[in-house]
Amino acid sequence: MYYFFYLYTVLISIVGSALMFFGGFIVFILTLIFPKFTYPILKFFSKIFVVCLGVKVKIEGKFPKDGPFIIMANHSSMIDPFLWGTFMEGKFTGIVADTNLKYPVYGWILKRVNAVVINRKNRKDSIRRMQNAEKVLKKGIHIGIHPEGTRTLTGKMNPLKKGGFYMAKNTNTPILPVGFDGAFNFKPKNRFFIKPTTIIIRIGDKISNTLYHSKSIEDLIEITTIQLKKLSGEIN
Repeated sequence: MYYFFYLYTVLISIVGSALMFFGGFIVFILTLIFPKFTYPILKFFSKIFVVCLGVKVKIEGKFPKDGPFIIMANHSSMIDPFLWGTFMEGKFTGIVADTNLKYPVYGWILKRVNAVVINRKNRKDSIRRMQNAEKVLKKGIHIGIHPEGTRTLTGKMNPLKKGGFYMAKNTNTPILPVGFDGAFNFKPKNRFFIKPTTIIIRIGDKISNTLYHSKSIEDLIEITTIQLKKLSGEIN
């Protein structure tokens, strides 16, 4: 039984890798041909992609109608970037490390959605680039971010970095916490093969920008951390 399960995971891994490249290429071409439908195309293919990888997505909670928001989610797996399109409403982009732009297809798509690119090794340059986020938010586009900065190796959340919270305060944009529960079981950073599973996406309560005057960055980090740990299933 274990042998067949092993073969199944290998097959899914191969199919997933091929789909990621060729499917991503198709998405990129379609967004060039139909630029007005960029976001519906991304959402549609995101849902197809996760299904083809053997992932069943369940969404708990409703995406708020107002906005835009700075959406913060925990980060535990390579599939996380593809989960955004399964629950987001409206237009959206993300904050990504500049190294992601080097990947064929994936990097092209990031440019198509005006991703806010930062350089992890150059703090001053990252701060300057983060200012571009204000222009994106003014267009009514949500910005997604994994505030841990990198994937967890243990399944437990890493401490949240301050950058996203400064951005929220400086742009007076509400924070929407979202938890990915089960993504670590699908594929942690230190495992090659993927494991078909169910991932629960829980949409939390938005953190109102009216709190920004009375709460420090550390306070906002604590409030968001507690929500994310509950939403991701780390704590009850």
